[in-house]
Amino acid sequence: MTTMTATTYFIPNPNYTEPGEYRRTSVDEMKDKADMLIEHCNGSSYTINTKGVEISGRGVKCRYSNGNYEVTENMLSKLRKEYNVITDF
Repeated sequence: MTTMTATTYFIPNPNYTEPGEYRRTSVDEMKDKADMLIEHCNGSSYTINTKGVEISGRGVKCRYSNGNYEVTENMLSKLRKEYNVITDF
């Protein structure tokens, strides 16, 4: 009868993240570079975080106390032409 022996060892992984530790991803970098973030959509209106950019016009339905705006789909299209707008969900 032939006996086989195996030796195992761990190689340190430079990309290892400790449990409970958060590592930033490319999505986080994209969100940081965006001018505005769509945080919620409801039918024909969208809640956006403008990151301090003031907007106004007929397409703005509401401005919330946290600085977010509720805008129409038409207003969102106009903002997308001028700003980098991505989703935050």
